[in-house]
Amino acid sequence: MPIRPAPIAAAVLVAALPGAAQAEAVQTNTATAQVLDTIQFAVLLDMNFGHVALRDNANGGVVLIDPSSTGRSCDTALVCAGSFAPSQLELTGSDADVQVTFDPTFQLTGPGAPILAEPQFPGGSGTVVRISGGSTVVKLGARLNINPNQAPGVYTGQFSVNLEYY
Repeated sequence: MPIRPAPIAAAVLVAALPGAAQAEAVQTNTATAQVLDTIQFAVLLDMNFGHVALRDNANGGVVLIDPSSTGRSCDTALVCAGSFAPSQLELTGSDADVQVTFDPTFQLTGPGAPILAEPQFPGGSGTVVRISGGSTVVKLGARLNINPNQAPGVYTGQFSVNLEYY
């Protein structure tokens, strides 16, 4: 967290009179710094889209896990079943603001073509959250774009989340 110095205004008036004593002005200022704990995080829950089936192999579809409502929606080209969950991270550190950023896409790979996913976070990448009381929990969802004729199987992927004091 950058520390910006407070502006200091100083003016010195010097009168040069022969034989006159000159006064000196001294200004004392205060400097502060706050050293923050390292931001740490624990994965409380991995993202899980559940079971997804294509109604018609010729059409793909979209599954959305909303981190705000922690709900899942499937468009009409898909059938979604089974349990699902957004990713949940517990952030720990100093009571301060933390900026959460991430890449706009990641891929899940498996037996067929890679499946494109787009992370979802309230406010989007770059949103600032507050660590209060030493910790906070954030939830991330994603929009999963199932390809037409997607091969059956288990698909997995990883995504990165960057955390920085703001």
